[in-house]
Amino acid sequence: MRPVLPDVDALVVDALRDGLDGAQVRVLWPADWADQLPMVVARRVPGGRSDARGIDVALIDVQAVAHDRREASRLARVARVALADACRRQFRGPDGYLTRFEDVIGPAEIRTGEPTAGPDLFRFQATYRVTARPI
Repeated sequence: MRPVLPDVDALVVDALRDGLDGAQVRVLWPADWADQLPMVVARRVPGGRSDARGIDVALIDVQAVAHDRREASRLARVARVALADACRRQFRGPDGYLTRFEDVIGPAEIRTGEPTAGPDLFRFQATYRVTARPI
């Protein structure tokens, strides 16, 4: 039987939780997101590739959100370092581990989309390419 692809969303979220202090880390926006700031929302987006060995090269959207622009910017930059370090040290989860990290876009401030930006909500977004391998 061919290896099953690792759960990249779970690996990335667990790696970010391990590397970030004081911020909620989620895959999806919770209904009460405004009460949970600062927060990082990280999930796989379309793109990337996988192979028969179970190696998955995934594009990951990472959004850092806070009430203050400087805090949101710093959170985005710290999340980048945390994810890159997790890949470098081959962060391991229940069904796989992270290996390679590559910047694709960002982090950069976004002022459109949901949730709507405002005077007390700032959001920075970045896209990274990570490789996950099965155990």
